[in-house]
Amino acid sequence: ALEYGSGTGLLSFELQDNIPDITLMDASEKMTEVALNKVKTTNSLNLRPIMGDLLTEEFTNIRVDLIYCMLTLHHVVEATSLLEKFNEHLTDKGKLVIIDLETEDGSFHEGEFHGHKGFSESQLSSMVTSAGFTIISYDICYTIQKINEEGISKSYPIFMLIAEKY
Repeated sequence: ALEYGSGTGLLSFELQDNIPDITLMDASEKMTEVALNKVKTTNSLNLRPIMGDLLTEEFTNIRVDLIYCMLTLHHVVEATSLLEKFNEHLTDKGKLVIIDLETEDGSFHEGEFHGHKGFSESQLSSMVTSAGFTIISYDICYTIQKINEEGISKSYPIFMLIAEKY
């Protein structure tokens, strides 16, 4: 499996007992360094953090049955191009799992932000199918509660989309 935009590896560390071999890829040197240190500290032999960006680098050696990302896609301006890259790195009938924000008003990120304000189900479904996937399921799986600068709590629904390469 490949976790893209893995950060410090929180999700992959939770999944490591269920997936025999996981590459954790993040474009941030600092995040990758933290993940590498966590792997060493916990002696997690099936987790391999690497620094990288599928949109700007070639990784001909990565071919996996599963790609997953959590709260990553909305940060990627060229999200459709990234979905196409995911397709290239998946085996036939490989699975893609995206966990991310539903469309929101822009208040989730404070300050200047250059990504997406989440995705609607129809918008993301269109992007995913045009990148060569069949949608298996789409569900709201969680809600993040954040307190804004005015001290008001706001809810941000999180979806999980599961798709298969065709």
